[in-house]
Amino acid sequence: MHKHLIYQREGIYKADFPEFCSYGPVCWEDPLKWQGVIFGPPYSPYEGGVFFLSIDLPQDYPSKPPTIKFTTKVFHPNIDDEGTVYVDILEEEHWKPIHTIESLLVSLCSLLGDPDPLGNFNESCVLYRDDREEYYKVAREWTRKYATLE
Repeated sequence: MHKHLIYQREGIYKADFPEFCSYGPVCWEDPLKWQGVIFGPPYSPYEGGVFFLSIDLPQDYPSKPPTIKFTTKVFHPNIDDEGTVYVDILEEEHWKPIHTIESLLVSLCSLLGDPDPLGNFNESCVLYRDDREEYYKVAREWTRKYATLE
């Protein structure tokens, strides 16, 4: 897809972003490499955190989903130690070309506040399921340590 069509589709020219996230191309000459920012949702252990993401669009975007990774460390049942996000809408078999980067970031912000553990692939999954209070404590600690701009 031509870069101006991608930018138009993603609303870059209007620059009217939701208050809890922002996004844009890393370099205007490369429409396939983007960066996103999500602000931790209120009343969650991520409140006050600023979370950066890398967003890589495939050549055949929007027919195929982007690869989105948190570059800020985050303790979350749907995010692994490498920042990979595990959520259905980013899987090729569930992908719908109607999704935009903005709609994905809105979904990820919602996911921060309301995790959907998909098994036991990391410590946060187990804590979220077995000891919610400890999960919130650790998630708040990680948010303070890795996601605050102090």
